[in-house]
Amino acid sequence: MAMGSYSFGATVRIPLIILDEGVAFTEDVSPTIQQIIKPNNTLESGFPSLMSTASEDYGTYYYDYTPDISGDYIVIITYTYGATEFSLIENFTVNSQSSSASIPRAEAR
Repeated sequence: MAMGSYSFGATVRIPLIILDEGVAFTEDVSPTIQQIIKPNNTLESGFPSLMSTASEDYGTYYYDYTPDISGDYIVIITYTYGATEFSLIENFTVNSQSSSASIPRAEAR
């Protein structure tokens, strides 16, 4: 699932929700960021790394990451239940220019 676009220098929060037939899976599964593949096709150092728990009741986790170059990133996430390892992929884009567009507002004349 695509996570969207971010401005260069922004911290990207990589989310994960684990469901079992639509219900939050609350068992300990230790979700881990296995790899982050940068736009230049190199691997980010420091991985694998465990994700933080956002809510045990809802089976949600996250990892905060600050990209160092612009372009398209690929994130490989794994978690293990029993003897089975599950994996999924996320992706996001980092734009080299930040948007300076402002929201229009009404002004009295």
